[in-house]
Amino acid sequence: MRSAALRAASQACADAQSIAVLVPGDTDEPLTAWSLRGLGLDIGDGPPVPLAVAIAGWLLAGRPAHVLGTQVAADRLQRFDAVLAMGDGSAARTDKAPLHVDPRATVLDELCLAALERGDLQTLRNLDLAEQAAVGATGPAVWATVATLVGQVDDSVLLAQADPYGVQYLVAMWHGRWADPA
Repeated sequence: MRSAALRAASQACADAQSIAVLVPGDTDEPLTAWSLRGLGLDIGDGPPVPLAVAIAGWLLAGRPAHVLGTQVAADRLQRFDAVLAMGDGSAARTDKAPLHVDPRATVLDELCLAALERGDLQTLRNLDLAEQAAVGATGPAVWATVATLVGQVDDSVLLAQADPYGVQYLVAMWHGRWADPA
């Protein structure tokens, strides 16, 4: 998973002059100092930040980026050359998961995995975000935001997926074009 994520971030951001990190919520700030100390790991040189932001910082290895939350991204995301869309699938897949096992989790994850692998914008735009949140998935709101702003996916690939401890993780990469602003 780590090598796939590093490879995807490196390829996606190789020629980018501006990079956005899209996360759930209303964050709007430069990605500067970060750490994983909040999780007990001595990685990074800043204060503890949300996991998605810390992982993006680690993937970017010091490259400048701006963190945008899904609630503030709509009118700004298309200004960036590359976007790291950070979020997890469900957290209710097995009895090892942080949430109680929910039979919807695997079905919802499979829907997202297939849509991300195919670059299926319509499916991602129409995800039931309340149902996704009920199984602990943070990624669908992020992926739906990207899908709403992308006009065309030229190439898409699912590089890795796993569900250790009952949480769905994945690495996917798209090359595409932003939709024309309305």
